[in-house]
Amino acid sequence: MRRAVPVPSFDAVVFDLDGTLIDSVRPDFLACTALFEECGAAFVPRFWAEHVCGNAEGYPALFAALRERAGTDHTDAELYDRLRVHWERFFTPGHVVLMPGALALLDGLRAAGTPLAVASSSGREWVERWLGHFGLADRFAVVVSGDDVTRRKPDPMAYLRAAARLGVPARRCVAVEDSRTGTAAARAAGCTVVAVPTALTRHLPHPCADHVVTDLFEARSLLTAQEPAGVRPPAAHGPVPGLPAP
Repeated sequence: MRRAVPVPSFDAVVFDLDGTLIDSVRPDFLACTALFEECGAAFVPRFWAEHVCGNAEGYPALFAALRERAGTDHTDAELYDRLRVHWERFFTPGHVVLMPGALALLDGLRAAGTPLAVASSSGREWVERWLGHFGLADRFAVVVSGDDVTRRKPDPMAYLRAAARLGVPARRCVAVEDSRTGTAAARAAGCTVVAVPTALTRHLPHPCADHVVTDLFEARSLLTAQEPAGVRPPAAHGPVPGLPAP
């Protein structure tokens, strides 16, 4: 993984949620795969990783690819309805899991007295649901959801709003993100950007990141000056078909 110079001094850390603290990205990947299979088309994992992961505006392009591959004339609205059925199947506690190292990183930063925030493009109901489910809500002084901004990532508004609510200049914040859409938003806000790609996006370049780390254990080492644990738990999920192995 690419690393730049050590992280400069900072006053706060702002986290993305989906794909960074919780693995809700793979369930979306599985739902999109199921939609393609339902329509009799071969899924395109790399297209999904490049255009959809972390970018809600990417679904129309994915639907266009589906229509081309399946020879169907279903509208975007019809395909969204079908996709929602698969989301309901996969966006469950059995599939959405906490990212390995998340608690260790959050607890390490909190022990150091670092103010923490969430800046997510997802709706507030979704954000509150999963922060509550995993017992994370009380770890964050500020939570900014997609409902709190008029422009979502890659626009920097969520990061700028989180920094303002923390009372910290964005340039004094570290942003922790998994997707290229998210790192672009954080970079535009002026944050120092730490990318933690998932197995679904690890093969992609992350040009907006100052640091690219393997997982949240390595992020903890980077941000708290602590060595990663000697033995890490296995990844929550196995290899992703159609993408390079992590």
